[in-house]
Amino acid sequence: MIMSSYSCDKKEIGGYFGLELGGENIYEFNKSSVLLNSARSCLRYVIRAFGIKEIWIPYYTCPVVWQSVQKEGCKIKFYHINKEFYPEIEFEDDAYILYTNYFGVCGENVIKLVKKYKNLIIDNAQAFYMPKFGIASFNSVRKFFGVSDGAILECDKFLDEKFEFDVSFERFSHLLKRIDVSASFGYGDFCKNDDSLCNEPIKYMSNLTKSILASVDVNKAKQKRIENFRILSSQLNKKNELKLELGEYDVPMVYPLLLKKDGIKQNLIKNKIYVATYWNPLPEDYQEGIFQRYLIPLPIDQRYNKADMEKIIEVLNGKD
Repeated sequence: MIMSSYSCDKKEIGGYFGLELGGENIYEFNKSSVLLNSARSCLRYVIRAFGIKEIWIPYYTCPVVWQSVQKEGCKIKFYHINKEFYPEIEFEDDAYILYTNYFGVCGENVIKLVKKYKNLIIDNAQAFYMPKFGIASFNSVRKFFGVSDGAILECDKFLDEKFEFDVSFERFSHLLKRIDVSASFGYGDFCKNDDSLCNEPIKYMSNLTKSILASVDVNKAKQKRIENFRILSSQLNKKNELKLELGEYDVPMVYPLLLKKDGIKQNLIKNKIYVATYWNPLPEDYQEGIFQRYLIPLPIDQRYNKADMEKIIEVLNGKD
């Protein structure tokens, strides 16, 4: 395993060229942010920083969330969410609660919850642009931009503990293959990359990921996401079983379409419109089991335009 130091002691001059990224740094990191290798590392950092022994997490979440909690020896209590992605229970006043900002469209829920609970932690893995609310919040860079890893943590407490810097060049093959060949050609590498992060300890964000992110016009990407989301909303909101309105802080990761009809995902994928399934199967008598089976996260990110959104609508309407 290759380990990285914090930075090179001396600037290297001459030799072969490296990957050229942007020019001026477009994106600037907050000085108070903790830059780590993954969202799961951010959660582990928060548990250590606050000495959390027990935490509420939603049933409807990625398994790596509760695996990360368990790695810190923290007890898990699960809660359900309703169709508005809001917790179905009332928590104790001093409880530590992890709330997921689902698909980047739950900013209003975050604001309601932070007014009620003093120990709220926000999982913004699907909401890169959401500002900090609660005692801590963290995002996932790779869910919004072309990098293989990385996350940004905003936290009210900091650890004295120091970590290694991650090294991520070996995780970039799927990104390069998508450009050079196709998304499907690189999918196997994407899965390997995802698996490789599972057993990684807490590390600082790699220099490569940080450099690429610094070169991204995140504001332009933000506007494109909102624009594409609204195109789909104008055509799909009437049939969508979810009631979606973007709030002040909402910048969506996807357009979540809930239709209780089988075969829609398969038809989209057949037409090279790739949609994910979130997350591992839950019992069908859970409200969240409906999400797992029928929710279709439609791509709306900065790579796409109005014509792409119209193509998605055509396929959904059976005009492919």
